[in-house]
Amino acid sequence: MNQVVFVGRLCREVQLREVGESAAVTNNVIAIKRPFKDRNGESITDFIPFVAWNGLAKMMHKYACKGQRIALSGTMQSRTYLDTQNEEVYVIECNASEITLLDKPKSKKESKAAVKMCEMELRPEDMQVAQETVQQVLNNIRE
Repeated sequence: MNQVVFVGRLCREVQLREVGESAAVTNNVIAIKRPFKDRNGESITDFIPFVAWNGLAKMMHKYACKGQRIALSGTMQSRTYLDTQNEEVYVIECNASEITLLDKPKSKKESKAAVKMCEMELRPEDMQVAQETVQQVLNNIRE
């Protein structure tokens, strides 16, 4: 089974790209703070790259902003591509199948203040959203 659910904050502004004649795509990163600290008392944050296609990509571009809390579910995938120096790059990322915006879209001023999102606090209600999303995924798989 290849199903993941993440709750965290967007690390970059959403940029929409057109692929071919009819596809839209956006790549971004979600920052997820672990619920514990390291030996030095420092918070540990994981940064998970993800890709969203077509309707999800357009919704993200229209409504989401850097620092905003989101929940996303999807599958993990690996791929390779050639960079500008013609070197092969190996990527592991989440291919998003569902994204929920957990905060209201912010104004530009509020968005700048939220840029500290990589230092976000994981709250109990975040865990509840994640548990509900996991349950929905499991229910869909069983059907």
